[in-house]
Amino acid sequence: MRFLLKLCVLIIPCFFISYKLSAAEYKVAVRAHHGVEDSFKQWQPTINALEKQLSEHNFTLVPIVSLNAITQRFGQGEFDFVLTNPSSYVEIEHLYSVKALATLNNKRANTAQDRFGGVIFTHVNNTDILTIKDLKGKSLMAVSEPAFGGWRVAWLEMLKQGFDPYKDLKSLSFTKSGIQPDVVRAVRDRKVDVGVVRTDRLERMEEDGEIDMRFFRIINNKDVNDFPFFLSTELYPEWVFASSKSLPITVSQKVKKVLLELHPVTMAAKAGKYMGWVHPRDYNSVKELMKKLRVGPYAEK
Repeated sequence: MRFLLKLCVLIIPCFFISYKLSAAEYKVAVRAHHGVEDSFKQWQPTINALEKQLSEHNFTLVPIVSLNAITQRFGQGEFDFVLTNPSSYVEIEHLYSVKALATLNNKRANTAQDRFGGVIFTHVNNTDILTIKDLKGKSLMAVSEPAFGGWRVAWLEMLKQGFDPYKDLKSLSFTKSGIQPDVVRAVRDRKVDVGVVRTDRLERMEEDGEIDMRFFRIINNKDVNDFPFFLSTELYPEWVFASSKSLPITVSQKVKKVLLELHPVTMAAKAGKYMGWVHPRDYNSVKELMKKLRVGPYAEK
């Protein structure tokens, strides 16, 4: 009996070590639109929630600033899951047949928002900039050309109003850092006349004490019922959590189930500043935008 007990003491730890070593490893790419460090703070608790509920698997978060890098590296088979903006998802879905698992349900003023858009804004002292047409001959900065809420939605809005930013601005620039707060700071410090960011970026920077909204003016401001953010464009479905087509469907469905069960009071939701996740929304409006702008997989050959 003593021999058997000693044998169990030796074997059981080895069993758990072996189990942990054999656990499936999955990498999750995330669009780090306000920096790698902040992305870890915002999204690591969500990854922790997946690991807690799916203890037979290991998940690693990989924040990536460049949208083009996400597409390229996903195509090289580096990632199993991706959390990214709508146009990035549409491009990866078109190229690599990823499957949407859930759409983000964002949080603002204790409301749930599964749609977002873009904000065009200027410094309040620029009294000659009141409308989109007033942007003629001005300088404008956005985060990057592939950015969705941070550029493409505003670009389409301008075109709809007869203004072509690539022809009618004095200068159009994009951040070197690839993060949206730098756009806001550039407008605040009067380095450029106008900026474009996604909805909720300005409010969150003010909430964190980084800016004072009294020094900014929203251009083409739209009032939409039940949408509490500043808005200059149409609304589109929020960010999407998607899986590679090579993953077993059982794994994808388990991940989806965990995401859909993350309620506002969980640590993941609090850190991520969201209310939870919902079943994937229809991203056809995003595809139509990309076709009109001729970008991504719909660019002219």
